[in-house]
Amino acid sequence: LYDFFLMDKDTLYFAVGDVSGKGVPASMFMAITRSAFRFIAKTGAPMNDVVSQINNSLCDGNDSQLFVTMFVGRLQLSTGTLEYCNAGHNPVIVNGSFLPVKANLALGLMADFPYQLQTVKLDAGSRIFVYTDGVTEAERADKEQYGEKRLLERIRSLKQSCTDKHICESVMESVHDFASGNAQNDDITVLSITLKQTSTSLA
Repeated sequence: LYDFFLMDKDTLYFAVGDVSGKGVPASMFMAITRSAFRFIAKTGAPMNDVVSQINNSLCDGNDSQLFVTMFVGRLQLSTGTLEYCNAGHNPVIVNGSFLPVKANLALGLMADFPYQLQTVKLDAGSRIFVYTDGVTEAERADKEQYGEKRLLERIRSLKQSCTDKHICESVMESVHDFASGNAQNDDITVLSITLKQTSTSLA
């Protein structure tokens, strides 16, 4: 799942998540998670509070015992301040390196878990790449996985002039070439954000 929206022309909210399981229950869990993110984030609450409220909502009546990993962020475009919270999700790549993340639980596993907030200041031209583990866990026929190292190498190989759309397409092309026709075993979501001087582009 993914979502992004702009508020006050200066604040970009975005999220990428991955729900356990498949089928109708997982689809409903995904829809509830996305709707909760958008509704709660619009209150202006810190990102860890947003995650905590989503988590408590998902824990309530979770008879299917599903869970979702999720990265949520709030980027202030004019200053480059990124406030984020990672709930058991894959490490996000910023400017070709993994962004440090706290060890927080996935959502839906434990009510009232104390999610930790993190903040980093980004310069103009910075790039954020968020993805699901369908990228890094893509397999060839011999069961070798694409992995984080190949993903970092691919991101680092791209020119600064590349658009966000090209970044996403390039990563997907690299994953498909690596898998060499082997069946995709997990959903893949990628999101690229480039911070400009007073605005962003994304794909």
